[in-house]
Amino acid sequence: MTNYLIRHITDSTGHTFTEVIKPRENERYDIVSAESKVEAIKTMEVKYNENN
Repeated sequence: MTNYLIRHITDSTGHTFTEVIKPRENERYDIVSAESKVEAIKTMEVKYNENN
């Protein structure tokens, strides 16, 4: 089964746009909660290392 990333964006006027993204065969999306890009990368590294 194919996974899709559904992204909702609300602009400054309050209009909401919905974007549906299908990853390519060599792509994977992961969602993490973090305060910064650096923290997100560290979180993913820990998650990856725990699974391997």
